[in-house]
Amino acid sequence: METIHFKTVDPVSQDLLRDASQKGIGLNWERYEKQQPQDGFLRLGLCCPYGCMQGPCRIDPFGRGTQSGICGLDRDGMVAAFLLRLSLQGALETMALHPGLCNAEIAWPAPLASKAAAVPGETGGQPLSLAEILESIRMLARPSAAPETLIRQAIRLGLLGVGLRGQAKPESAVRGIRVGYGLLAGEAIRIGVTGRIPQATAEALLKEAAGLKNPEVHLVSLGDWIPAGENYLPIACTSGEAETVLSSGKLNLLIAGDGTDPGVLPLCGKIKVSVISPANNAGTAEILKRARNAFDRRITDAFTPETALIAEGRVSLGNNNVLSVLKNGASARIALIGGADTLLHSLGHLPTELAKALRAEDHAVASWGDAALWMMKQDLPIGVLDAQEGPPTAVRALTEAGRLPSLMGICFTGLRNSREFTLALGLAALGLKVLIATPLPLWGSEKVRALLRENLAVAGGILAHFDHPVRPDEILDWFLRS
Repeated sequence: METIHFKTVDPVSQDLLRDASQKGIGLNWERYEKQQPQDGFLRLGLCCPYGCMQGPCRIDPFGRGTQSGICGLDRDGMVAAFLLRLSLQGALETMALHPGLCNAEIAWPAPLASKAAAVPGETGGQPLSLAEILESIRMLARPSAAPETLIRQAIRLGLLGVGLRGQAKPESAVRGIRVGYGLLAGEAIRIGVTGRIPQATAEALLKEAAGLKNPEVHLVSLGDWIPAGENYLPIACTSGEAETVLSSGKLNLLIAGDGTDPGVLPLCGKIKVSVISPANNAGTAEILKRARNAFDRRITDAFTPETALIAEGRVSLGNNNVLSVLKNGASARIALIGGADTLLHSLGHLPTELAKALRAEDHAVASWGDAALWMMKQDLPIGVLDAQEGPPTAVRALTEAGRLPSLMGICFTGLRNSREFTLALGLAALGLKVLIATPLPLWGSEKVRALLRENLAVAGGILAHFDHPVRPDEILDWFLRS
């Protein structure tokens, strides 16, 4: 464990990882290390994404082996189709999470409307619609479209994803949020929550638990931003630390909602933490009873975090509130930095170092997702945006206030799913400067990367990415040059 600092910058997390290792508890880090080296064909986009049952086909990136699929598909067509497949998956995920928005007409603020109309393929003012989904599925049924067509369609899906998310209206302007290992301090019955659970379930549990004493009952999220009343559930850790917190022995019960990582359930079985799914229709009384029984049978653990390790903040949701956290003088430069944990980087290193450097360069910084939680834990003066809708909300707020030119760039420090990739692509298609700090599967074709750059440049947009885990100084240089 001499390389523990390569895993996380948090000393408390480092202690927990050492403890888990001594107990023989395998976590996400062990699975990640066993995966190395990860599939180089997929990393380059040279593994065929079509819905064909004749493969799977791969192309040799070094030019010594096969240079086409069984059907004759070359590397440019394969990488372009991979890009479209990611965009399609992201658009479908957006629709699944916001089914009520699928029939809503997409309305762009005036400056963004002209950018959207400039995207290749938007002819005669033809608006984006859900027909883009069906067209993309048709294209990916069998190789037939040229790389240029596939790339344009991927960009249109990116715009569709941003447009759909832009229709969501926040329930309130601001929500409170608390984060940190201090939430695990002291004696209390603790119920962990991971994945997506209904807001009504979270609120019912909080209400039922509010009057319980000796011991108190606390609900804590393991990295997911779960609305409950006027606040979010307290968040004990970022998503990358969820299994680490479970291994601490401080949780008596886990509620595992939709989207829970598959590795969480066997881990709970090994450390004997009971799991309840919201789909089981267990009432609040039953959940609290099971948590109390587990608390009574607990084995005292040596992990005793300090109560001071709690950061508190307010999450800005409405346009006016977003603008208020970005004010730093009339000519302030603004940077949006957020995203999910990725095991490619030492957890917390990239977002915190980048925020410090940009603040020193007189940038107002706003963040979302795991990156925002890391910045809060470091007590950095940043604006906090909603984990799901933060970037498009900030862009719309700045656009409507006439302050979009102050936005120097948007950096995704990590991508948790294809939906976030589609969002990043769509924001670049609207003429924004976007950077993704994790490698994208586009490096197998120089032609595809060039075509993507050219198509996004029509509206003035940039989608920057690297073929290696990026350093904070590389991203800082990108912001200062953008």
